[in-house]
Amino acid sequence: MMNNIAGLTPLTPIIGGFTTPIVYLVSKSRRVVFAYAIFFSLVTTALSLLVAVEVYEGGSVIVYNAGGWPGPVGIVYVVDEANALLGLLTSTLILLVLFYSYEYITDAGYPWYLIMLLGVESGLLGVVYTCDVFNLFVMIEVTAVSSYGLVMYYRWRASSIISGLKYAFIGALGTTGFLLALALAYAVFGSLNLVDIGLKAMGLPGSAVTGVGVEDSALAVGLIIALSLWTFTIKSGVFPNHFWLPDAHPAAPTPISAVLSGLVVNAGAVALYKLLYIGFSASSLPAVKPVVEVVSAITAITGICSALIGGLLMLVQTDVKRLIAYSTVMNMGYIFASIATLSPSGILAFIYYTVTHSIAKATLFLSTGPLIKVAGSRRLDSIAGLGLRVKPAGAALALATLTLAGVPPLPGFLGKLLIYRALFDYSIPLAVAFVVASAIGFISYMRLFYVVLVSPVSSVGKPVRLHLIASILVVLSVALIVLGCVFTFSQTAFNGVFGVAVERVSNVGRYLSSLSEYLYGVAG
Repeated sequence: MMNNIAGLTPLTPIIGGFTTPIVYLVSKSRRVVFAYAIFFSLVTTALSLLVAVEVYEGGSVIVYNAGGWPGPVGIVYVVDEANALLGLLTSTLILLVLFYSYEYITDAGYPWYLIMLLGVESGLLGVVYTCDVFNLFVMIEVTAVSSYGLVMYYRWRASSIISGLKYAFIGALGTTGFLLALALAYAVFGSLNLVDIGLKAMGLPGSAVTGVGVEDSALAVGLIIALSLWTFTIKSGVFPNHFWLPDAHPAAPTPISAVLSGLVVNAGAVALYKLLYIGFSASSLPAVKPVVEVVSAITAITGICSALIGGLLMLVQTDVKRLIAYSTVMNMGYIFASIATLSPSGILAFIYYTVTHSIAKATLFLSTGPLIKVAGSRRLDSIAGLGLRVKPAGAALALATLTLAGVPPLPGFLGKLLIYRALFDYSIPLAVAFVVASAIGFISYMRLFYVVLVSPVSSVGKPVRLHLIASILVVLSVALIVLGCVFTFSQTAFNGVFGVAVERVSNVGRYLSSLSEYLYGVAG
């Protein structure tokens, strides 16, 4: 039963999205259409919660075979603690964004907005749950295509169209590279199932259906990982493929900026974790292991470069949404560097900081929405001092800024401490560079904090309705406080949520062998 619920979870929002136009044509009521979309997102959140509770309380993974076809032939969803946690994070944040959007999005294009937002939710849940790399490609595309449309939602603005087309063009090139990588993977391993690929990369037989794989495959494996990494850096806005993000994220409506910077960028990081860590990190084959080590080192360096560049470019921004967008470039660099250590401590940092960054970044963008509406401008000098006038937005912005700056006891402090520990064990120079990047980011965040909450008010502005928006900002602010206080001061709570998630995958070989029994009855 629970297996079917896991399979239904990514499907639910896309059903809601496809049927939203019918509801709009029948009712013509904005309230009814929004309620319909929120209902499907609420059901999705409830399903992802059920899946998470089952995984955490049951102590075993959930495996769903799409259409009844077992792996490695069919598409398989595998939900362990890490996937369940990230899935719940995704569905919950999008539900909150939908409530926020009801008060924020008031123009006539709202049905298409809701359709594409539900498409993003479906795609992201598929990325998190899937154990099939071709299905991973499909779900990344579902997420991406919906995101392109949302960036261009303000179609009467030239900046939105140009930014959206740039995002779409670069994104299409990236996913084409990933598709080539999948063709190579199938040629080398005879399979697109992540468990099957992982077992064969370890030198184990895998499935008899897909053959034994190719042992002398260093060049092919290198190309597979390199092409995939190029795609993932594009999807997550990581250097050197970050250039589209600072234009695209600010061009979208503010709730979508929150989704793009808080959730959509996670698709590349989750895909990197699945392919590089789960798929190849346990390999002992002479043709594969050195390639994985080299690529992981390049990824770690790239991540730290992204953090440094993002932090430096934050310093010179005068547009509040561009400043926050560059902070996404910086923070995704942290996350990529953590994954690249290929260590349990790095994966722990990746999971915890992904949760922290998603909530904090969504809160930061959503808190700027009312300020921008009051000021009528995104310029920092236009919103100066407005945090004290628009108090719910100002308080949420303060908490989100301090979290991302790494101020204790908010969750960003523990997240950065975990990243530092993982990088210190991996490479001391990279750990030092991380500290430098964090210091630069701290300066930029404190600048934003000062401008919005300390500077004199630059303009009176216009009144803005904040009833539902204020409630959402309060919920997110409380989430940041609880996440920081509970998991910073309670080792039991931290281990119960994040520790068990990492323990499951700490020994990748054992993890893959246990999954092989679920998938096709082969004990590795």
